[in-house]
Amino acid sequence: MSKLTPNQNKTIEEYWSDLDGLKKQLRYREWELLNAHQETDTNIGGGKSNRISDMTGNKAIILAEDKNYQHLKNIITTLEQYYKELDHDQKTIVDMRYFDKKEHYEWSHVGDKLYMSVQRVLRKRNALIDETARRLGWM
Repeated sequence: MSKLTPNQNKTIEEYWSDLDGLKKQLRYREWELLNAHQETDTNIGGGKSNRISDMTGNKAIILAEDKNYQHLKNIITTLEQYYKELDHDQKTIVDMRYFDKKEHYEWSHVGDKLYMSVQRVLRKRNALIDETARRLGWM
């Protein structure tokens, strides 16, 4: 298994911290793609269009072909699915350190809440980051 760079660790922590922001970006990207300016057909009375007339199918194709949309969707889906599978300690780490926007908890506060040392909390955090990277296909 390869070792993550400090930048990759930071990026994954930012994903966890900004999950709501990623969801907003995904919704905006979807709106942007589905409400793009449509060119008007100047070929009035001409031949058949080569476009599918199924609106739902067109929307699905547009979203499936956009790499940015798919990238955001993959990150969000991965984080949400993985969060459901976390044990109590890891959920507490994620909740306190990444999801709580009102207060910034230091690692010592997280350790106190879990009745464990800061080193043990950081090992659990590192395991969380490594598994997230693996699930995202980075490792």
